[in-house]
Amino acid sequence: MTDGSDNQKPVKSVLITSQYYPPHIGGISKYMSSMVAALGPERVCCLTGARARGYSDADTQGVGVYRRPLAFAAPKLVQAAGWLTAVAEIFVREKPKAVQLATIYEGYLGVWMRKWLGMPFAVYAHGNEILDAVQAEWDGHRRAIQSADCVFANSYYTADLLREAGVQPERIQVVHPGCDVDKFRPIEVSIEDRRAILGPHAEKKVILTVGRLVIRKGHDLVIRALPRVLKAHPDTCYLVVGSGPAKSTIASLANEMGLGDKVIFWENAKDSELLKIYNLCDVFVMPSRANLKSCDVEGFGIVFIEANACGKPVLAGRSGGMADAVVDGETGFLVDPDDSDALAESLSRMIGDASFARRIGQQGRVRAVKEFAWKLIAARVDETMQRLVFEKETPKRGGAS
Repeated sequence: MTDGSDNQKPVKSVLITSQYYPPHIGGISKYMSSMVAALGPERVCCLTGARARGYSDADTQGVGVYRRPLAFAAPKLVQAAGWLTAVAEIFVREKPKAVQLATIYEGYLGVWMRKWLGMPFAVYAHGNEILDAVQAEWDGHRRAIQSADCVFANSYYTADLLREAGVQPERIQVVHPGCDVDKFRPIEVSIEDRRAILGPHAEKKVILTVGRLVIRKGHDLVIRALPRVLKAHPDTCYLVVGSGPAKSTIASLANEMGLGDKVIFWENAKDSELLKIYNLCDVFVMPSRANLKSCDVEGFGIVFIEANACGKPVLAGRSGGMADAVVDGETGFLVDPDDSDALAESLSRMIGDASFARRIGQQGRVRAVKEFAWKLIAARVDETMQRLVFEKETPKRGGAS
């Protein structure tokens, strides 16, 4: 830092997330819990409405996680009482000086805490919710994010959405989600583990998608590309990891195209299983498409970084913020998310040229370690939060001198 505060005690923030926190499953929840763990107990505590339901907060490196559902309850009187009690408890125990908000939907809480407690606040922006705020008739969320002291955009695409929503450019900072590059790394997967996951396809080439089963992710495009891939490389299968409302649609399409035995569904994969799952594939693919009218877009795509960290080449749809996650021609390739022939050509090249795929994957691993290690991402957020507090307190110091 260059503001003269390097030798000061670390500034602590309270990260507030009404629902996006484990055991809730999803990219934002994973992002928030990983950020909490990376910042550590000297720099952050967490207030969430997510109930533990047997989940252990042991992985958060000693950070205080306050699970207070009443603070986010629907009845206003119950919420107000729960909120004031939670805030009082956190202030006594943690003494935070700034606020981080998981999404725009907590924006009103940041406005409240700045008004009544004098605390600067920053908001994480992910993509879909910004589109929603821009299109909504009610402008409460939009006004809240416009008034934030800083907005952390997960990609340059999301940063553009924020500008469209009226956020001043100088208040926007692009901070990509991080990756645990020590956990996600290249390993050999035993034939026993391959059989446990792939069954009779254990010795085949594997195309992999990891993500929620929704139409936006583009599983259907992969299935439509599969016949051309199989024609050139018949010893290939498609592993679909995840669950969601589009599973029946995806499975039906595979059956209609006579590919039912080539597509393997693996639902409810444990986080501890992902390392093996990424490492058994030959190429990772998720050709997401954007549906702007439905406020449905891929804001970044951390799965591409996780696959790269495991040394795997990746293919992504040329839409949303995926150009930030995939360096086209270096760590993977961007393809037209509506062109199954183009996707089939890219998949066939990766599967048919092992040395080329290995080189792309290795370049992806280098980038993941260099740019996406959590300690690097957390350091950027910490520096910003310290700056916001320093700027907030500086006038007071100047007035007292």
